[in-house]
Amino acid sequence: MQFNTEAILHRALMYRGIREYFNSRGYLETETPILTESPIPESHIELFRTERKMPGHNSRRLFLVPSPEVFMKQLLASGSPSLYQIGRCFRNGEQLDRWHRNEFTMLEWYALNKTADENIPVMQEVLELTVQEVHPEAGEETAGRIRNISMEEAFRDFAGFSLESDLTESGISETGKDSPDYPGTLNHISEILRYRLQENSLPPGEPENETPDDLFHRLFLTLVEDELPRDRPLVLTRWPAFIPTLARDIPGTPWADRWELYIRGVEVANCYGEETEEVSLKEYWKYESSRLKKEDIPEIRDSQWPASIARGMPSCSGTAVGLDRLLALVRGDDSLKGLDLFPIHDNMPR
Repeated sequence: MQFNTEAILHRALMYRGIREYFNSRGYLETETPILTESPIPESHIELFRTERKMPGHNSRRLFLVPSPEVFMKQLLASGSPSLYQIGRCFRNGEQLDRWHRNEFTMLEWYALNKTADENIPVMQEVLELTVQEVHPEAGEETAGRIRNISMEEAFRDFAGFSLESDLTESGISETGKDSPDYPGTLNHISEILRYRLQENSLPPGEPENETPDDLFHRLFLTLVEDELPRDRPLVLTRWPAFIPTLARDIPGTPWADRWELYIRGVEVANCYGEETEEVSLKEYWKYESSRLKKEDIPEIRDSQWPASIARGMPSCSGTAVGLDRLLALVRGDDSLKGLDLFPIHDNMPR
């Protein structure tokens, strides 16, 4: 077998630059396990499952982590300073296409006392150092200054309507997620989004099975994502707060403190201002666990994780970067194919 030694060198240079960057700014590098008994439930991610064989023929179920988040936040809750990690992550059920693999490398960092927006300049610097280490001649579409567009601006410009007006009409800005009126607010949001689907001649879907976030993502993926500018990197900020994530809400608005980075139309990174309120953390855990049960996915063991995070984690923001995608895009590749040293399938899509 012949290996792409240039790609191996580029990866090593990128890792070295990232470590030097975060180490020089006082971040603590961590190395957390890739096996866990109780991962954070995420209904849109299918996990790899295995089991530990115990004496007496007993066994204990374990999962490969889809990200180091479950452990890194426990470190933060125990008093850790700002920290980062470069580690292998695993997601089952992924379609093996140009930009998806079951096993990949993630850079994840948490910055104390920073909002998500305050991590955009850090992301810019990580991008710039990667370009300098790997491909200094990269064009503006990859190496340029990051453009900042809000979700509201994107929907106005490319879908032709104000998402903020629709969400404000639903009353979500005034209705807390712990309010007894919140389910009714979500129903109202669903009605509005279904109208937008119909207005744009998109299939109505199955009302009994589609959640508000399902409806939103259909609108976003169909009307907006492919229209986002690609002449330079783009950060899409202010995602709807009703989408179940661990990003904190921005008070008095229908938005969450969250952004995603696109380079040449490919999603590369996401960032949350992290939720630390116990009620919200428990509601998220409960909601996502219930969706997993409904989809007949093996139940994730009950966890004290939400309570422990709420007790100790300081205000912070966390960013996750797909380093394989970042490296391929900076190199000028049009897929991950050139980085596959030991592909599982000989017919891996190009």
